[in-house]
Amino acid sequence: MNMQIDAQVARNYLLSGQFELAISQYQELISLTPLNAVLYLELSSALMGLGKLDEALVVVNQTENLDAAILHEAKLQRGNIFLAQGRYLDALTILSPLLSTHCGERARTALSTAYINIGKPSKASEVLHVIEREKLSIGAINNLAISLCEQMRVTEALEILAERIQKGIFDFSTISNILMLSNYSEAPEKYIVIAKHALKHTEKLTHIPPAKNKSPGHPWQIGFISGDMRQHPVGWFFVALLKELSAHYKTVVYYTNHQIDPLTQTIISTASEFRFIGQINDGELINQMKQDGNDVLIDLSGHTAGGRLQIFNQRIAPKQLSYLGYFSSTYMPEIDGVIFDKKHLDGVPNDFFTEKVYELECSRFNYTAPYAIEIAPLPALQNKVITFGSFCNTSKISQTCLNTWATTLKAIPKSKLQLRWKSLQDPQVRKSIRNTFIGLGIENTRVELYSDCDHESLFHFYNEVDIALDTFPFSGATTCCEALWMGVPVLTRTGSTPASNQAASILHQIDLDEYITTSAEEFTAQAIKLTSDLEALSQLRASIRKRFLTSSLGSPAIFAKHFVRLIEEITTT
Repeated sequence: MNMQIDAQVARNYLLSGQFELAISQYQELISLTPLNAVLYLELSSALMGLGKLDEALVVVNQTENLDAAILHEAKLQRGNIFLAQGRYLDALTILSPLLSTHCGERARTALSTAYINIGKPSKASEVLHVIEREKLSIGAINNLAISLCEQMRVTEALEILAERIQKGIFDFSTISNILMLSNYSEAPEKYIVIAKHALKHTEKLTHIPPAKNKSPGHPWQIGFISGDMRQHPVGWFFVALLKELSAHYKTVVYYTNHQIDPLTQTIISTASEFRFIGQINDGELINQMKQDGNDVLIDLSGHTAGGRLQIFNQRIAPKQLSYLGYFSSTYMPEIDGVIFDKKHLDGVPNDFFTEKVYELECSRFNYTAPYAIEIAPLPALQNKVITFGSFCNTSKISQTCLNTWATTLKAIPKSKLQLRWKSLQDPQVRKSIRNTFIGLGIENTRVELYSDCDHESLFHFYNEVDIALDTFPFSGATTCCEALWMGVPVLTRTGSTPASNQAASILHQIDLDEYITTSAEEFTAQAIKLTSDLEALSQLRASIRKRFLTSSLGSPAIFAKHFVRLIEEITTT
């Protein structure tokens, strides 16, 4: 047996994403040379590719006493496994000492990922700023941009990504990142143009024959692809719709992630077929999807993390759509259409989308609340102070947003603002927000900053809030639904992108149009008006959940009728 040739075969399997073949080959090699630490490391990588993280950790731990020369590589591998497991503090502990070693650059990227996930974006950017920007890997540049965005430095983040693309040092993830982060910008046009130009260099089109008409009685098959089939906003927005669809159609869910939780299990049991595809390379995935024979293939991730949008430079199914998990045009050549609703499209330029726009007759959201928490009485009735709240990602808090909130607080002297997000544990983020409000004439005591808490507790904290304040220009969808579920109305300001109109779409569906504004001045004026009658606000609080449940937002049956009608219209025209 030629060990060198066989080891190269195993590595070729590993690099091409054929993880099961790689594992089999490595196991055979290790049985013959049980002291070869490199083989253990590479076997652990193959196991990670299949999402077998616990097994990967066991394997990499076996290298500890085998070869001191790869000690740092083994520690880096452990750190990456901890990241994949969501053990971010453990990852920090093992990765930090590696910065001064030969694998320091890779450790630096991994370390920045850990800092972002524990809500310390300034530490992430600090770790990466030590290296000259030109020498940072594509992954490190993406992390730097994300960390800056969470520090409310959106333009700086976008400029870094734009520079990389213009220098030709990028891949599809860079394009996705700049398009995703452009949703946070008040002036995204420049960055969208740069990304669209870069996408042209990724297009490699192949085609399948035109769709054949279904024979009478043949059920439609709908495929969905997402990295968020878990306790994630997309999962909660999708699970009830999937149940309704699976009762009448064949549904195939393609999951690009390896994380499994109770919601994943529910989705697995609900779908006609559920496929874990995180370990499958693009070519194999495309072939699998073609064999499955979906009539419609719907991407639920877009340019967000964990997506596989790059496969949509191919014609895989007769109809290919974008929906739910993304809030803009994908600009992908083989995405035929996007699914929105009329309210999402208010004020959006006609040439905003490269795809055909299909309109639902209701809001595009149907939300399954994860907790049935009792709604408390209106806090202001007891404490005589209006408590505004915003439990949103700090990336969404623009300078315009802060200015508007400050103006509103000034206009209502007996009011305060409560902010909650994991990045608010970052001293630099807290300092930035504090200094901005002080500069706008709002004292510290009127702005309460709280860092992350578990998801269920977040719902309880809505019982401390009278009115939620939406962000601009990137409006909240999940946060809007969570607030409304807890009886808290959301004051929003619309804009010229679908992302800026998300809350408006939701509020309109339950006849709360008085909470939809179109300018900063109207936002503050409505806040004054809506808080001037606490009895009316209290009565509204008691009625919102019922409104929610009896509308398409909270009724899967109602929403599914609209969705099915649209899908059948799309597939028959």
